[in-house]
Amino acid sequence: MNPMFPVVNRLKRMTIRSLFLVGFGLLANIATAVAEEDQVYVKGGGSVRGKVGEVSPIQISVDVGGQNKSVSTNEIRVINFGDEPSDLRQGRARAVAGKYEDALGDLKKVDVTSISRPRVKLDLQFYLALCQGRQALRSGVGKTQATEAMLAFVRSAANSNHFFHAADLLGDLAVSQGDYENAVKYYGGISTKAPWLEDRMLAQLAEGDARVMQGRFDDARKRYDNILTQEADTPEQKRLKLMAEVGRGRCLAETATVEEAIKVIEKLIAENDAADTALFGRAYNALGDCLRLSEKPQDALMAYLHVDILFYGDSETHAEALYHLSKLWQVAKNQDRAAAAGNLLKQRYAGSIWADKP
Repeated sequence: MNPMFPVVNRLKRMTIRSLFLVGFGLLANIATAVAEEDQVYVKGGGSVRGKVGEVSPIQISVDVGGQNKSVSTNEIRVINFGDEPSDLRQGRARAVAGKYEDALGDLKKVDVTSISRPRVKLDLQFYLALCQGRQALRSGVGKTQATEAMLAFVRSAANSNHFFHAADLLGDLAVSQGDYENAVKYYGGISTKAPWLEDRMLAQLAEGDARVMQGRFDDARKRYDNILTQEADTPEQKRLKLMAEVGRGRCLAETATVEEAIKVIEKLIAENDAADTALFGRAYNALGDCLRLSEKPQDALMAYLHVDILFYGDSETHAEALYHLSKLWQVAKNQDRAAAAGNLLKQRYAGSIWADKP
């Protein structure tokens, strides 16, 4: 049986990734003249105006009227530079809104030679690599080139305020190519260096999921257990512990008994709110995996159907369920439904690792 399990990049509401997800309304009007000051948009809708100075993966410094103000990078939504080309500003706005193809069109119009400020050039390089990577993960095309582009950015700006975002994308790209060792290395850049607990938990969850997909269940369980030992002070941290509990249950099926694993996962499903579709999609996929290991294909099929019908909002979770459904419908001798699941997987989730699996 294939031991794969969805990685945390499947949780698109991740804190690191959600730093990009800000609407156009929060950005300066692109059609107006570019202001001379830099503008740092922060969570809560506020902004800091001034001149961006020193940056690091953890914080940036802004000169505000001669006074330095530090802003933590996990509080930053986006930075607009006062002296940047309009195409860069528009491309960045589209990138943070998830419109990667349109963003690339804008960003590729920028004349790099017209930019005199090194920090602005690096920002352009980052967003080009970001869009290239996200497009590759959607389409399945150009993942190697996208990885090389983001690695080139990291080498050029190892101390960038975009460091954790870059590590997250590199981890996602590595997983999508079955390169789990590098995925763990890239996610490890977050779990070992980020000072914020939630971000470390997210990265450890991603590492654990990558180890499960690699079949290294003991290693994966250690990472999930580490998350479960953390004090959870926020709703999101508590939610991440539930995600880790699902992962731990999946590992139990391989390292202890399947019956124990099923009890853990069914208990979690019974005691939590099904409105959390990402959690329940993850749980039902794990339950399906356990039931397959128990040689109960009909019950496993029903578990994966829960994801396909009810908890399909997360793309990678849905892709995983469709992959297993395409196989289990064949076992049930329903070739039409098997073909439908396989076709939907390849058409809708071409960039997923599940679409490439035989």
